[in-house]
Parts: sequence; C-alpha cells; structure tokens
Amino acid sequence: MKKFTALFLSVVMIICCFSACSKTSAEMTEENITATADIVFTALKEFNTDDLQTYVSSSTLSIIMSYAKQHEQFAELGRAMFENLSYEITSIDTSAKTVTLSVINKDLKQPATDFTNELMDTYSTLGLLNNLSNDEWLDENLSDLTGRIDNAPMMSEPAEITITLEQTDDNLVFNFDENAENGVSGGALGAIKSAIGI
Repeated sequence: MKKFTALFLSVVMIICCFSACSKTSAEMTEENITATADIVFTALKEFNTDDLQTYVSSSTLSIIMSYAKQHEQFAELGRAMFENLSYEITSIDTSAKTVTLSVINKDLKQPATDFTNELMDTYSTLGLLNNLSNDEWLDENLSDLTGRIDNAPMMSEPAEITITLEQTDDNLVFNFDENAENGVSGGALGAIKSAIGI
C-alpha cells in the first residue's frame, strides 16, 4: 500500500510540474515574456484559436479566428499563413511593457493583394459576405489562396516589430498593432486591409 501511495504521489507531482511548465503568469518578467512569446508563436503556427484569444489582442486576427471557429477552411488558411513564421526576441523592456522581435515569414504581400483584388473585381462586398458561410465557395477560393501562399518565396529580410504587453489576471497578452500583424503575416494582413479599404 505504501508503494502504491508513493507511486501515486510521484505521478501527481510529475503532472503538476508539467502543468506548471506549460503555463505562464501575469508577472512582467523577462522569463515570463519569453515563455508567452513561445506560446503566441506556436499558437500562430498551429492557428490555435483558444491560445490566440487568450494571449493575443489583434483586431484583424480576431475576425479570422471568429470565422475559423465556424469554418475549418479559415483555420487551414491561418496555418498556411503562419507555417513558415519564425522569430527571435531582440529586446525586452519590462518597465515599458514591450518586447521587440525580429520576425520572418514568407513574403505574402503580393499573393494576398492579387487574391483580394480578384475577389473584389468579381464580387460585391455583400456577395463576399454571403459567401463566407458557403463551404463549397470557401473550399475553392481559400484553397486557391493557400496554394499561392505555398508558392510564395521567403522574405528577403526579417521585419522588426515591437509589441506592447498587457497584464490580465492570469497571463500576459501581446497587443498586435498593424505593424505587428503585417510583420508576422509576411505582409498579408496589411495587403488585404489595404485592398478592401479598411
């Protein structure tokens, strides 16, 4: 019985240790900012909407995430957009609550611009909105964009982005402004916003 109790307690301790390692806190420390960055960039590459909603504040990504919860095609698009994303932290300023990163992704500005312009030439804004709930239309059109992303070259130079950090009750949140959205998406999010005039 004592052996069973010792084994049980060992298993519980191991589980607790792993759980503690995978979580972050709201402390504004370099270690916690680094751990949060790992979570954020893994969530982008996997397009994990739960983690993105917890650790990232981004107006454009929020729109894509809301559609991704209803349509797998948007989740696949997110994964394609961020699959090749990599980053390096270049500086952390805990007093200013900022982290500066060097990020590199595929150069997606031109594919995103071309795709968006073609859609805008073919459909009215209302027509586009109506098609966003049509799975057959999404399969055809978002797979086209995903193919263009696959064929895009890598950016020639990394982009530097500075992200402001916010402390919530449970964790830190990375606030993505337009420059950060553009940097992590290889220019895709900025190109789409520019093409549709928002």
